[in-house]
Amino acid sequence: RLSRRGRTIIFSIHQPRYSIFKLFDSLTLLASGKVLYHGPANQALEYFSSIGYECEPFNNPADFFLDVINGDSTAVAASKEDHRPVDTGKVAEDNVDSGVVDVLHQKYLSSSLYQSTKEALRKVELGRGSKQRVSKQEHEITYANGFLTQLYWVSKRSLKNLIRNPQASIAQIAVTVILALVVGAIFFGVKLDRSGIQNRVGSLFFVTTNQCFSSVSAIELFIRDKKLFV
Repeated sequence: RLSRRGRTIIFSIHQPRYSIFKLFDSLTLLASGKVLYHGPANQALEYFSSIGYECEPFNNPADFFLDVINGDSTAVAASKEDHRPVDTGKVAEDNVDSGVVDVLHQKYLSSSLYQSTKEALRKVELGRGSKQRVSKQEHEITYANGFLTQLYWVSKRSLKNLIRNPQASIAQIAVTVILALVVGAIFFGVKLDRSGIQNRVGSLFFVTTNQCFSSVSAIELFIRDKKLFV
């Protein structure tokens, strides 16, 4: 639904099922920090076929790509059994011996897909070169949105979490009301004399201390959501 509204959706996903994989428009395969393929998802099988890796019928393309990258592709074994040309079998053997990742990376660097991507990036860099020079001289902005935008969306997200989990909110309100009644009962009817001043100081100290300790529970939010943000 988001993509139909014109949003760009980026998935970092491991071994998706075919019903998910077929929704992708663009595919990037990474291994050991190296790009092994970047281009249209529906052309990935054709690309691997052109470099000697045939996907078996009814095999999940995502599983096939992982098998190739890990060096235990059934496509490699099938190519040997089918008695394909000697040079294709030699390529498969070299891939496993010299490191499949390095070989696949080099093949991608020599492909037309890489050249077209490199050319597109070069045009983008040329178009934004003057703007980048100006921004480096001034204060470098490390976020795509300003502080107020971030504050708005994070606050909205937190509010939704509170609404979706009313039990925690109700418990906090109940504890606050009970403590307020207890403190109010203890310091009810304080007189306007010296002892009354001391009692008021005591009540303020108690309320302040309670607020400080109750705010410590906010640390749980950072612990719980840290992995999500990372």
